[in-house]
Amino acid sequence: MDIRDGRIFVSHEGSVAWIESGVEDELKSEYESDELVLIEGLIGSWTAFVIDYRSMGVADFAVAALCGRWPCVVDDDAGFIGWGAEYLAHRPH
Repeated sequence: MDIRDGRIFVSHEGSVAWIESGVEDELKSEYESDELVLIEGLIGSWTAFVIDYRSMGVADFAVAALCGRWPCVVDDDAGFIGWGAEYLAHRPH
């Protein structure tokens, strides 16, 4: 793990991901109101992280690292919004 240009750089199994924080204002404008209600109902006040990744393996590694440290809600842009542990438990391996 390394910090570059204000983003966290993660390498796992030969692939990379970049994690950027503090983007909640940008993300909140992209959510529908019912999605915001769902997220805030799960976690309350939140700080957003965006994971830009090259493979699902490194993305899952980054999610697991974040969720191991803080309460974490995941939006996978494929219809899932819920707890990070639930997301990881249902990912195909």
